Amino acid sequence: MMLCGRRAWLSKSLPAKRSSITFSHHIYRNLQCKRSFASQSQAAEFDRTYDVVVVGSGCAGLTAATVAAKHGLKVLVVEKTKYFGGTTAYSGGGAWIPNNPHQPAIGVQDSTEQADKYLRNVLGDLYDPKSIRTFLKSAPEMVRWMEDNTTMKFKPVPLPDYHITKEGATVGRTILTEEFDGRKLGRRIKEIRYPLQGYSAFGTMQADAGDLGTLSSPFSSIKNFTFSAKTIIRYATDLLAYGKGTYMANGNALAGRLMHSALQQNVEMWNNAPAVRTIVEAGKVVGLVISKDDGRPVAIRANKGIVLASGGFGRNIEEAKKYVPHEWCAQPRGNVGDGKRMGIESGGVLAERNPENAIFAPISLLRPANGPVRRYPHFALDRSKPGSIIVGPDGKRFANESEPYQEFVSVMHKKKIEKAYFIADRRFLRKYGMGMALPAPYPIWKLLSQGYLIHAPTLVELAQKLDISADALAETVARCNKFAETGVDAEFHRGENIYDNFYGDAGVTPNPNLGKCETGPFYALPLYPGNVSTMFGLKVDEDARVIGKDGNPVEGLFAVGCDQNSVMRGAYPGGGSSIGPGMTFGYRAGLFLAS
Repeated sequence: MMLCGRRAWLSKSLPAKRSSITFSHHIYRNLQCKRSFASQSQAAEFDRTYDVVVVGSGCAGLTAATVAAKHGLKVLVVEKTKYFGGTTAYSGGGAWIPNNPHQPAIGVQDSTEQADKYLRNVLGDLYDPKSIRTFLKSAPEMVRWMEDNTTMKFKPVPLPDYHITKEGATVGRTILTEEFDGRKLGRRIKEIRYPLQGYSAFGTMQADAGDLGTLSSPFSSIKNFTFSAKTIIRYATDLLAYGKGTYMANGNALAGRLMHSALQQNVEMWNNAPAVRTIVEAGKVVGLVISKDDGRPVAIRANKGIVLASGGFGRNIEEAKKYVPHEWCAQPRGNVGDGKRMGIESGGVLAERNPENAIFAPISLLRPANGPVRRYPHFALDRSKPGSIIVGPDGKRFANESEPYQEFVSVMHKKKIEKAYFIADRRFLRKYGMGMALPAPYPIWKLLSQGYLIHAPTLVELAQKLDISADALAETVARCNKFAETGVDAEFHRGENIYDNFYGDAGVTPNPNLGKCETGPFYALPLYPGNVSTMFGLKVDEDARVIGKDGNPVEGLFAVGCDQNSVMRGAYPGGGSSIGPGMTFGYRAGLFLAS
């Protein structure tokens, strides 16, 4: 096979211009030089040199970058798309960290032993002692280190574990990110990925979950009006000064804090810089080829190693079909499996398949007349509230609407439900919201005109619009209205555990998750089985080093986040079970690189 030199390879590997975020995938499929850098034995020339190069800018990659830089290493983060933050910026920003330092503040005494027992019960035969114990030991250490050495700040929340009836379960293992003042990022705030529609109002105005009630009833008290007015005024001022809101909450706050932390440690961050492939010399990964803004290839040496943190493969439809039972995915469009591909090309291997290879959630879709389809994952805030139900194409309920999203969509898979309907009346819609349709006073007319929401004056007419049985829908609603009176869901036991109740309405009795749906007009929101993150990836050791075919680590190559196979093996023990392990193994990778 012909050997090609660095300059010849670079010039032939890349087209003159990049036209989309699928650019590196295009490069990979259209290499004119068959001898890749990953297989060359000759020494390569490099344009730039760093100690560590991180591919991707979600929570796992930025944690690894920050830890390595704090220990004196020269670090570069390359992000394929225009925006930093990855899937993290779309998320709720919670991290599942058992025995975390914030649990005592809410009166919870946890332990590594109790968490280990819980995970044994949740994972069953999938439980891997070495990886789980590594996670349980390092996760609280990571939180302490990040809070002591960076801008990261977490806060406790009494959210129950998702399998609360399992022995070892407790509350408070999910910690949330403190809100962040994006003005600290200066002009670079515009480089943070925007939140999903429905997680912000009027474009980019974000709010903490605890403030939603105040903002949805601004005229109910002087206090509410004052707070709402200040929020609107700040947002208007931000638009003039920065072009977007600067109050950052949830996953955007996590992405913002991590980016700020990385920049404080002098981490270089390049966006619009897709990674093409690794460079391997004598079996060791020593560098990376990326493409700059002008399409020019750049060869970068990494003295210590490359960290793959590209976000998984959820938006690569053909690749996802091999592992995930559907295509609706609420991940950034750049998550097409670059890390997985480069890891395999560099000698790494995939882990054994998981029973579930993605984190599932029911997803609603907005199809604008112009532009891409927008996706909204329904985690819990709306579908757990009293006064709504979810029915299948037969007009009947098929699950507990308030159960964790992973389990809810798993039921959709088992029952082969490709489309369900979230049903509620106007009172529910304006009080709690439905997906992108935020509570009053936020206007909903545009979502109605775009077909996101379907409405009708009666249930019969609504059923006709949905092409489902009117009799079945009416009977289902009537039965659930009776359940609301008694407080007992005789079909699916909705509201009978503290997880369901956490996301319900504590002011509603006798069951905070059950309410009547009885006064028109009525609304329906189509829901599809979807995913918000992949969990299948490269096999790694306890320090996130990619494992090769011989069972030993590939020298110089690490994988974290969704490029690493999940330690949970497709199970989902609690809120933030992707972010928590992602940051933990990013932390361990950073420490190993600095050692």
